[in-house]
Amino acid sequence: MDLLRSLHVSDWERPSPCPGWSVLGLASHLLGDDFSLLAWQRDDHRATPAPEGMGEEGFISWLDDLQAEWVHAARRLSPRLVIDLLDWTGGQVVDMTSVQDASALTAHVSWASSDPVPVWLDHARELSERWIHRQQMLETIGAVSDLRKDLFDPVLDGLRWAYPFRLEPHKRPAGATVEVSVTGPEGELSWYLVSDHDAWHFRPIAGGSIVAKLHMTSEQAWRLLSNNFDHDPHGEVFTSGDPKLVHALMRTRAIIGMPK
Repeated sequence: MDLLRSLHVSDWERPSPCPGWSVLGLASHLLGDDFSLLAWQRDDHRATPAPEGMGEEGFISWLDDLQAEWVHAARRLSPRLVIDLLDWTGGQVVDMTSVQDASALTAHVSWASSDPVPVWLDHARELSERWIHRQQMLETIGAVSDLRKDLFDPVLDGLRWAYPFRLEPHKRPAGATVEVSVTGPEGELSWYLVSDHDAWHFRPIAGGSIVAKLHMTSEQAWRLLSNNFDHDPHGEVFTSGDPKLVHALMRTRAIIGMPK
């Protein structure tokens, strides 16, 4: 909200990294997210269910059309109105989520699991949605990414749950380990994904031989996982090991969308 209030009049119409959307369109999209979240989770009003029988690509296309429809309709809203409305919806979302049972297995996060997941992962998804779009706005006005630890750490901790889901089709012997490491201003963190032959699980240490590695900077990590990564300005990430696992890691996205 501080960023939105700081924008100049001309900033609102700058094209954002989301194709076809200005900064105002991106802010309107966030407003639509808040309205949808409150309608579905607080009020149990499900007026826009996805058609049944869709595959992943079909669902992504349907959702993209739904989001574009909202942003197109919201073009009548001024920046001031969008800010005022986000001020109101933000408080409503906080009130709603603060009383939810974070451990309940009732949430759905399609990029992390085809089964219900704990509500805390849905909360992390909502946080990452707002965080990522704020980074896109900062980029649009020529500012650097804000990777301060109090927000970046929980965002990245949520995004990482896309990895075991995307590795699931790639069966490997029990103990086979994939290492994903991220280097930032505070040092390096590593995640170990260990196979039990049927699935991959995060473990504090490697379970056996490391069969694939992915190493990124903090900037590369959030960009790659959110489809905001370009090799030219953001550099090459380091990979090694099993080519199929490396390919899956490089195509893992913690958003509803196909990898670029």
